[in-house]
Formats: sequence, C-alpha cells, structure tokens
Amino acid sequence: MDPQRSRMPLVLGIVGSLACLGLVTVLVVGGLVLLVVTSDVERAPRVASPVATTAASPTEPGTDPPGSAPPSPAPSRPAPSSSPPTAPALTADGPTAPTAAPADVVPPPGVAADQPYLQLSTSDDGPVVDVYVDFLCPHCRTFRDVQGDDLIQMALDRQITLRMRPRAMLDDVSDPVGYSGRAAHAAVCAYAENPEKWFPAEITLFENQPGPEGLTDAELVDLVGTAAEIDISACQAEGTYRAWIQQVAEPHARQTTPGTPTVIIDGETFSGDLTRAGSVKAAVEAV
Repeated sequence: MDPQRSRMPLVLGIVGSLACLGLVTVLVVGGLVLLVVTSDVERAPRVASPVATTAASPTEPGTDPPGSAPPSPAPSRPAPSSSPPTAPALTADGPTAPTAAPADVVPPPGVAADQPYLQLSTSDDGPVVDVYVDFLCPHCRTFRDVQGDDLIQMALDRQITLRMRPRAMLDDVSDPVGYSGRAAHAAVCAYAENPEKWFPAEITLFENQPGPEGLTDAELVDLVGTAAEIDISACQAEGTYRAWIQQVAEPHARQTTPGTPTVIIDGETFSGDLTRAGSVKAAVEAV
C-alpha cells in the first residue's frame, strides 16, 4: 500500500476540522459583534419628537410646559384707596348738591333748578343771611313775631342779601300729612308772582298757623291771595313747585341744619337767642 495514499484521509480530516473550526470561530465572533451592537443600540437615548412629547406628556396643573415662555405679568390694578370718600364742599349755601336736580323739577322764576333758596334781596357789601323756616313749626312763628320785621326792613334797605329757605320738615306731623309742604308751596307761588310778595304770604301763614290738622289748599289760596293781593289758585292746584321743595330745598336743608328756625350769617350759624328782639339785627351789624 502506498504510504502517501494512506495519509490522504488523515490530511483531509485535519483540513476539514480546521475549516469547521474557522467557520465556528467566524460565527461565534459574528454573534458576539452582533450582540454588542444590539446592546449598544438599546442603551442609546431615544430622542422623541417635540410634538409627540407634548402630546404624550400633559402639563401638571400650575406648571408651565417645558420650553414655554414665562407668563406675561397680569395687568396691574390700582391699589384701593385708604382715604375716605370726599365730603361735599362747604360753602355759604351749606354742602353743595352732589348731583344736578331731577329733570322734572320746575323751579320758581329766576331760580336755578338746583338752587335751594329764594333770594329776596341783594346787598353789595352786607352779609348773606339764610333763614330756614317750616310753616307748621311753633318756634318759627315765634321767630317771625320777634325777628321778622327786622329781617324785612334790612332786606328792603339792601343791608343784607336775604335768602329764604322754606322747608317741608314737618310734613309727617300733620294729619293729613303734607301740610308743611303745601304751605311752603303757597308761599313759593306768591314769590313766583313777585319776590316781594313772599313777605305778606309769610306773615299771614304764620299768623294763621294751624294745629296738626293743617289747612286745606282752598284756605291757603284764600289766605295768601288776600294778604299778597294775588291769585295763586292755579299754581297751588297744579303743584307747580312742589318737586322743587321736596327734591331740592328740603334735602339740602337736611344736610345743612338740624331744624327750624335756623339763621346762618355769612356761612356761620347764629347761636344767639332767637327769642330776644333785635338779636339777629345786632349780629348782622357786627359782621
């Protein structure tokens, strides 16, 4: 047997074994490489789409989404004032009216709708004298008896600017209610005819002052008409100036004075004795 031919199978077996070993090695190495690469890929951070992130991650209440701009500051509010409301200005007329007179107010002739007094005289250098009266007030009747003639004379002599302020303060006292306002209206109707007609109307209304029962409109028309020699029947029946008394003169008087009678000289309330004859005239002359 030829020795070379006998060794051939051995050689082929060895070569085949080496080839198989190399193949196995390649497979093993390739598998290891693939395992390493796969592992690295899995460990790599995943970058999500911004849109997907926003949709998938709702913002918690009270927080801003990541990357959002800071919120705009809220509009600033003025700090509440610690100062008290401004009080009405004080003038010789008392507190000024906070609002204009209602549209339905008809003032007497020559009187502004928001003017709460009737001016009976004007003095260039004398004081302004404001007189508040209610025709049902017993003390006002006494005041008229004691001080009335002096006031009328000083007004006619232009020593003072006299401003009468008729009130309806005691409307609820009469039975039926409303006499103070009706009597004041009768006097205002006389003034509307002629400012000087106020004086005889005032005198007769106090001289004939009733008790709580008051007087009827017919009686008021007769008294004032006779004393002032005018006819106020239509004015009294229509209540032409009643809104001015109730909505302008009386509210202003409530702000200015505690009651009637009251005399204010150049903005200062007279504090002397109104029942002493000549006391108001002396106070006027002392200004």
